[in-house]
Amino acid sequence: MSFDFRAALDVLARRIEQNPMLELFSFEVCAPVSEEAIKDAEARFGAPLPAPLRRLYRTLGSATLQWCFRSSLDEQNRQQISEKPPNTIAEHGLFDGSIGIASLENVLFNPEYTPLQLEYESEFIFDGTVYGDNEFCRMVRHFDTVDDCYAMSFIVQPDRTDWKMMLLGDYWIEYDYSRVAYLEDYLRYVIATWGLVDAREELFSEYRGDLREPLRFDPDLAAARVPTILSAM
Repeated sequence: MSFDFRAALDVLARRIEQNPMLELFSFEVCAPVSEEAIKDAEARFGAPLPAPLRRLYRTLGSATLQWCFRSSLDEQNRQQISEKPPNTIAEHGLFDGSIGIASLENVLFNPEYTPLQLEYESEFIFDGTVYGDNEFCRMVRHFDTVDDCYAMSFIVQPDRTDWKMMLLGDYWIEYDYSRVAYLEDYLRYVIATWGLVDAREELFSEYRGDLREPLRFDPDLAAARVPTILSAM
């Protein structure tokens, strides 16, 4: 990954802190994952990590950034934020900007970071292959837990050198309503749009968008999703 997401995240946090119209509620980046720990995780998972994902986790262990427009904050919102237990997924709509990069351990091994298995399943065609719903769900690994409604997730294809990503909605279970992207393009969009939740929804929510080519980073497309009061900063 040529894009330094870790450094860009620091810059974004400073820009939010310095903007009088915004309030930064949370910014935390955990220590990077060691090469030895990554190799151990790959051995337990039974497949190598894509190179961009491996490089990302060598720069951070997990990351959280949450902020609000001050104009959208009222006493009720502030109370909800103050009562939110630490290290929990935010309620949808609580923050205007939210980034929640999960730890490698959670991405690969936490059963809560994959969709629930369905009692009644149909078929889903992804990347030209027909899967049963439960088979496809087992391939999904949530990565950016935006809030309790949306999560940007990897679709694990061990035979591919890079894993595609989809924005799962409806409380992390809706996977037929997203464009696909690759990690670096996605992270560039996250930074360019200030981590805005609405921007990610606008960029990636599209019924059977996975049938289209992956969404590559376009600075103009990203800029069009940023409010004027931010783009002027």
